[in-house]
Amino acid sequence: MASLSVRRLDGEVFRRLKMRAQRDGLSLEEAVRRILADAVVDVEPAGAMIRRIIGDDAIDFDLPAREVDDPIDFASSEYGRDAPE
Repeated sequence: MASLSVRRLDGEVFRRLKMRAQRDGLSLEEAVRRILADAVVDVEPAGAMIRRIIGDDAIDFDLPAREVDDPIDFASSEYGRDAPE
C-alpha cells in the first residue's frame, strides 16, 4: 500500500476532517482514506452511460397492443367450475 503525506493543509480543513471522522466513528486516517477513495470512483448513472453510448436520439419501441381478458363474474353460476376441455 502507498502512503501519502499532505503538507500545508488549512487548519479549518483539518478541524473539519477530524469532526467528520468523530461523527462517523472513524479514525482521522480512515476517514481521509474513504473520502479520497470516494473522490476517485467514477460513478456514472445508467441513463448517462446509455446516452453516451448510443447518443441523445430518442428510441421509440413499438409495443404490441394490450389484450384485456373479460372480467370474472364471481356471481355467475359458472364461477368455480373447471373450464371445458
